[in-house]
Amino acid sequence: MTPEGQQRGAEVLRARGIDGLVVIGGDGSYQGANKLSKLGIKTMGLPGTIDNDIPFTDFTIGFDTAVSIVVDAINKLRDTMTSHERSSVVEVMGRHCGDIALYAGLASGAETILVPEVPFNLDEVAMRMQENFRHGKRHSIIVVAEGVGDGEEIAARIAELSGIEPRVTCLGHIQRGGTPTHNDRVLASRLGDFAVQKLIEGESGKACGIIKGELVTTDIDLVTSTKKEFNMELYNLALRLSQ
Repeated sequence: MTPEGQQRGAEVLRARGIDGLVVIGGDGSYQGANKLSKLGIKTMGLPGTIDNDIPFTDFTIGFDTAVSIVVDAINKLRDTMTSHERSSVVEVMGRHCGDIALYAGLASGAETILVPEVPFNLDEVAMRMQENFRHGKRHSIIVVAEGVGDGEEIAARIAELSGIEPRVTCLGHIQRGGTPTHNDRVLASRLGDFAVQKLIEGESGKACGIIKGELVTTDIDLVTSTKKEFNMELYNLALRLSQ
């Protein structure tokens, strides 16, 4: 975190004979890689975070696994909600990025998805639930990214507005565990090999990513200073399918 510490890190790497460093992580890890690169250590960054909040890559390592875990949990919750004619608020990770909520909600057919990137109105959520119940639907799944608020508070407000009391499930750190999906394993293998090849070719201070199936590198300076764009096309698709 300090120039002295960064210099010491570079000295340790040189003393150990390390001539290339692959840093796997998110923004903080990339900041560290960038500092070492400027001190003459050849570095490459790999996007490793379940939040999928790193720009200049379509997906990050761990995201697909986290989404699969959430979808599996929602599927099980829907079985219970359907049989008992209840609704459920599912709180997932995503303080600043709603991609886990978006992809898991879309994949599991959630009736409502709340993310920090898109303004929402709980009055409208409550009205939609009431409308669904009037048309004979007796359960509803609301996926909430943690960045939009506490799941318990949101559920309490929905109950107040609609008269329908949702049960709350906070998946928490269960999303960070589990066996990686084959997509994550293939992505990590491709990106790792790509990073090493780029180091051998003499590149440094770059972040590796995948865009439309193609492996790419981007200056870490640019990656750390850019906010990832939210996929409104997928969000609007989820809205249409939930109606």
